[in-house]
Amino acid sequence: MVSLRLVFAASVVSSVIAAPSNDGRWSPEQYDDGKYRRPRDEGRYIHIPNPYIHIDNPYDGGYGPYSHLYDPYNGAESRDQYRLVMVPPNDDNPYYKEGYYRNNGIKIIKQRHNYEEDKYDFDFETENKIRAEERAVLKNPNTADEGIASSGFYEYIGPDGFMYRVDYTADENGFRPKLKRLETPYSGKWVLEKVN
Repeated sequence: MVSLRLVFAASVVSSVIAAPSNDGRWSPEQYDDGKYRRPRDEGRYIHIPNPYIHIDNPYDGGYGPYSHLYDPYNGAESRDQYRLVMVPPNDDNPYYKEGYYRNNGIKIIKQRHNYEEDKYDFDFETENKIRAEERAVLKNPNTADEGIASSGFYEYIGPDGFMYRVDYTADENGFRPKLKRLETPYSGKWVLEKVN
């Protein structure tokens, strides 16, 4: 019985010694042919040579693939340029025809004036559309600050057919004009003309 136990113990010890350990070191004595064998791959890192696949244009923003141009936009060629030009009227301006003033002279068609001691006013109009009007009053009479304060306007049709009007005020603060240019049946039109 003792020998049977001894045989059993010896077989267990020999099987423990004969079982190869898998500690990753080279142990040629554990293998029959003396060659190192790699352990199997379960649960270990497996190297794949090239998992990344390059796509030349993965983004298509809804407008097709982007293609790079060195100078895709040239602002000077694509922007329209304009200039302001006067288009003359169809009818000639009668007040600037040759000989108008020489042959006809200039007649006053309306004139009125009123002068008093502390105020005055006047207005007039000529046949070539020159008009003027002014009203004035004496301020601070019989003092060192005595002076006249007036306001009025004058207007005329220029050679371009536009009516030029100057409204003004003149008083202790000086002469303050405001200029307006108004269209008439004789005026030309300012239009934008394309340059390029």
